[in-house]
Amino acid sequence: MQRIIFLGTGAALPSISQDNSSLLIESNGTYLMIDCSGSPYRKLLQVGADPALLHHILITHHHIDHIAGLPSLVESLWIKGRTAPLHIYALPDSMRVIEVLLDLWDLRQRPIKEFPIVLHTIKGEQDELVIDVPEFTLRTTQTVHAVPSVASKIIFPLGQVLVYSSDTAPCQSFLDFARGADYLMMECTFCDEETELAGITFHLTSASFSEIASQTQANHTLLIHHSEQMSCSHADLTKEITQKHAYNGKFSIPKDLDVLVID
Repeated sequence: MQRIIFLGTGAALPSISQDNSSLLIESNGTYLMIDCSGSPYRKLLQVGADPALLHHILITHHHIDHIAGLPSLVESLWIKGRTAPLHIYALPDSMRVIEVLLDLWDLRQRPIKEFPIVLHTIKGEQDELVIDVPEFTLRTTQTVHAVPSVASKIIFPLGQVLVYSSDTAPCQSFLDFARGADYLMMECTFCDEETELAGITFHLTSASFSEIASQTQANHTLLIHHSEQMSCSHADLTKEITQKHAYNGKFSIPKDLDVLVID
C-alpha cells in the first residue's frame, strides 16, 4: 500500500484545525516523514501509524515550522525503546541546525537504550538521488526560498510519482523537477492580493501555483502550506485558482490527518 498522510497542512501560523505542514509517506510498510512539526509522535498515533516503521525523515529546510518537532519525536522514540536506526536527510544549512537541536538535549548520546541517528547531508544538486530502497525512491532538487530548501520527488514501486514543492518561490528548477508527476503537491501561502509579500518571503500565490500546475499537467494537484488564519481562506484560494486563473485539472486542498491513497 502507498499512501500520503497529511500530518499538518498549515503555513507558519497554525490554527485550531491546522498544524504546520508535515507529511508521512507510507509505502509497503515503510514510512518517510517529510518535515517535522508540532507533536509528531502523537500525530503518528492519531493516524494509526506504527512509529517503529518510521525509518527516514527529510527536513526540507530549517524554518521553525518545518523542524521544531524533531527533538520531541526523537525523545519519544527513545522513551518508547527504539533500537533501529533513524535516518535524517537535509541540506548542509539545515543539518547544522539539526545537530544543534539534537545535541542541545543530548539526544545522540544517551546512557541507556541509545538508538543510532544517522545524518545524511544532501548536496543540493538538481534531481539528486537521496534514498533508493525497495519501498520507494526519493530525489530532491534545491528551490528558491528565504533559506536553502529542497523539493522532493517520491517514486513508488509501481512507477507512480509524487512531487512536493515544500516552501518555494516560482523557479525553473522546480518546474523542470515537477514535470511528469502523477501527484503534484505545492505550497500556496498567499492569495494574489499578497503578491508583494509573497515575493519578499519567497512563496507561491494563487497565480504562480496555477501557472506551475498548468505547465506540469499532473493527474492530481494538491494545495498545502496555507493557513486559514491568513487573510484569505481556502475557499478564496480555490476560487482564484479554478475561476480567476482557469486551472481545470483535478485539484484539492487536504485537511490535517487526511489520507490519500496512491493508485
